[in-house]
Amino acid sequence: MDLERWGGVLGKGVAVLGLFLFLLSLFRLDGTGVGAGLMVFLYGVGLLLLSGVYGELRAVRELLEEVKRG
Repeated sequence: MDLERWGGVLGKGVAVLGLFLFLLSLFRLDGTGVGAGLMVFLYGVGLLLLSGVYGELRAVRELLEEVKRG
């Protein structure tokens, strides 16, 4: 299971869901839904960034292990 890939897909899905909730609430002029949509969108972006950082750290660890083996 590729955790980086799953995190990216999950982050994009949550971000799109949050953006949809934000826009729907914005057009309906519902103030609480706008805030909730924005928070869900930001949570999705955070998941996406976290999965990217995880992938980079994993790549660095593999490179260091390869250099250590010589």
